[in-house]
Amino acid sequence: MRMRLEHVGIVVKDVDAARAYYADLYGCVPLTPVVDEPAHEVRVQLLDAGHGSMPSIELVEPVGETSRVAAFLKKTGGGLHHLAYAVADLDAALTHLKSKGAMPLGAPVPGAAHKVRTAWLFTPGRELIELIELPDA
Repeated sequence: MRMRLEHVGIVVKDVDAARAYYADLYGCVPLTPVVDEPAHEVRVQLLDAGHGSMPSIELVEPVGETSRVAAFLKKTGGGLHHLAYAVADLDAALTHLKSKGAMPLGAPVPGAAHKVRTAWLFTPGRELIELIELPDA
Protein backbone atom coordinates (compact mmCIF):
# COMPACT_ATOMS: atom_id res chain seq x y z
CA MET A 1 0.00 0.00 0.00
CA ARG A 2 1.42 3.39 -0.98
CA MET A 3 0.85 6.43 1.19
CA ARG A 4 1.77 10.03 0.43
CA LEU A 5 3.69 11.98 3.05
CA GLU A 6 1.36 14.92 3.68
CA HIS A 7 2.99 16.87 6.48
CA VAL A 8 5.58 16.81 9.21
CA GLY A 9 4.20 17.76 12.63
CA ILE A 10 6.40 19.95 14.79
CA VAL A 11 5.45 20.83 18.36
CA VAL A 12 6.20 24.43 19.26
CA LYS A 13 5.71 26.68 22.28
CA ASP A 14 4.08 29.43 20.22
CA VAL A 15 2.66 29.02 16.69
CA ASP A 16 3.00 32.72 15.87
CA ALA A 17 6.66 32.88 16.89
CA ALA A 18 7.42 29.59 15.12
CA ARG A 19 5.74 30.80 11.91
CA ALA A 20 7.98 33.88 11.92
CA TYR A 21 11.03 31.70 12.60
CA TYR A 22 10.23 29.30 9.72
CA ALA A 23 9.51 32.22 7.39
CA ASP A 24 12.82 33.88 8.22
CA LEU A 25 14.94 30.72 8.19
CA TYR A 26 13.39 28.74 5.33
CA GLY A 27 11.05 31.13 3.52
CA CYS A 28 7.97 29.14 4.55
CA VAL A 29 4.60 30.81 4.05
CA PRO A 30 1.25 29.95 5.66
CA LEU A 31 -1.04 27.54 3.82
CA THR A 32 -3.81 27.94 6.37
CA PRO A 33 -4.73 30.41 9.09
CA VAL A 34 -4.03 29.40 12.68
CA VAL A 35 -6.77 27.01 13.73
CA ASP A 36 -7.83 26.69 17.37
CA GLU A 37 -8.91 23.15 18.16
CA PRO A 38 -10.43 23.06 21.66
CA ALA A 39 -11.25 19.33 21.38
CA HIS A 40 -7.56 18.55 20.81
CA GLU A 41 -6.31 21.41 23.04
CA VAL A 42 -4.01 22.70 20.31
CA ARG A 43 -3.51 25.56 17.90
CA VAL A 44 -2.22 24.46 14.50
CA GLN A 45 -1.06 26.04 11.28
CA LEU A 46 0.14 24.46 8.05
CA LEU A 47 3.11 26.05 6.30
CA ASP A 48 4.23 25.67 2.70
CA ALA A 49 7.63 24.03 2.98
CA GLY A 50 8.73 24.77 -0.57
CA HIS A 51 6.67 26.69 -3.11
CA GLY A 52 3.56 24.55 -3.07
CA SER A 53 5.33 21.25 -2.63
CA MET A 54 4.29 18.48 -0.33
CA PRO A 55 4.87 17.67 2.42
CA SER A 56 3.97 20.73 4.38
CA ILE A 57 4.96 21.61 7.93
CA GLU A 58 2.30 21.55 10.65
CA LEU A 59 3.09 23.71 13.65
CA VAL A 60 1.33 22.36 16.76
CA GLU A 61 1.04 24.41 19.94
CA PRO A 62 -0.55 22.87 23.03
CA VAL A 63 -3.06 25.12 24.77
CA GLY A 64 -3.62 23.20 27.96
CA GLU A 65 -1.76 20.99 30.38
CA THR A 66 -3.90 18.00 29.37
CA SER A 67 -3.19 18.39 25.65
CA ARG A 68 -1.56 15.29 24.17
CA VAL A 69 1.42 17.38 23.07
CA ALA A 70 1.87 19.35 26.31
CA ALA A 71 3.87 16.54 27.91
CA PHE A 72 5.96 16.19 24.74
CA LEU A 73 6.73 19.91 24.79
CA LYS A 74 7.59 19.82 28.50
CA LYS A 75 9.85 16.77 28.11
CA THR A 76 11.64 17.73 24.87
CA GLY A 77 11.21 21.47 24.48
CA GLY A 78 9.39 20.78 21.19
CA GLY A 79 10.48 19.59 17.78
CA LEU A 80 9.63 16.79 15.39
CA HIS A 81 6.53 15.05 16.70
CA HIS A 82 4.88 13.03 13.94
CA LEU A 83 4.69 12.18 10.26
CA ALA A 84 1.31 12.45 8.57
CA TYR A 85 0.39 10.37 5.54
CA ALA A 86 -2.56 10.96 3.23
CA VAL A 87 -4.56 7.85 2.36
CA ALA A 88 -7.61 7.42 0.15
CA ASP A 89 -9.18 4.76 2.40
CA LEU A 90 -8.43 5.19 6.10
CA ASP A 91 -9.96 1.88 7.15
CA ALA A 92 -7.94 -0.09 4.57
CA ALA A 93 -4.73 1.72 5.58
CA LEU A 94 -5.36 0.97 9.26
CA THR A 95 -6.01 -2.70 8.50
CA HIS A 96 -2.81 -2.89 6.44
CA LEU A 97 -0.64 -1.18 9.07
CA LYS A 98 -2.10 -3.24 11.92
CA SER A 99 -1.25 -6.40 9.96
CA LYS A 100 2.37 -5.15 9.92
CA GLY A 101 2.43 -4.66 13.70
CA ALA A 102 1.37 -1.02 14.03
CA MET A 103 -0.55 -0.09 17.19
CA PRO A 104 -3.55 2.24 16.71
CA LEU A 105 -4.11 4.90 19.37
CA GLY A 106 -7.89 4.87 19.49
CA ALA A 107 -10.59 5.16 16.86
CA PRO A 108 -10.44 7.58 13.91
CA VAL A 109 -11.36 11.18 14.79
CA PRO A 110 -11.88 14.44 12.90
CA GLY A 111 -8.48 15.99 12.20
CA ALA A 112 -7.38 19.36 13.51
CA ALA A 113 -6.15 20.92 10.28
CA HIS A 114 -8.07 19.10 7.54
CA LYS A 115 -11.49 18.44 9.13
CA VAL A 116 -11.48 14.90 7.72
CA ARG A 117 -11.10 11.53 9.40
CA THR A 118 -7.69 10.89 10.89
CA ALA A 119 -6.15 8.09 12.89
CA TRP A 120 -3.05 7.94 15.05
CA LEU A 121 -0.77 4.97 15.55
CA PHE A 122 2.69 3.87 16.52
CA THR A 123 4.61 1.86 13.95
CA PRO A 124 6.64 -1.17 15.03
CA GLY A 125 9.66 1.19 14.95
CA ARG A 126 7.87 3.50 17.45
CA GLU A 127 7.29 6.39 15.04
CA LEU A 128 4.13 8.35 15.72
CA ILE A 129 2.07 8.41 12.53
CA GLU A 130 -1.08 10.32 11.64
CA LEU A 131 -3.18 8.96 8.78
CA ILE A 132 -5.37 11.51 7.00
CA GLU A 133 -8.23 10.33 4.79
CA LEU A 134 -8.10 12.41 1.61
CA PRO A 135 -9.97 11.20 -1.48
CA ASP A 136 -7.20 12.34 -3.86
CA ALA A 137 -4.42 10.51 -1.97
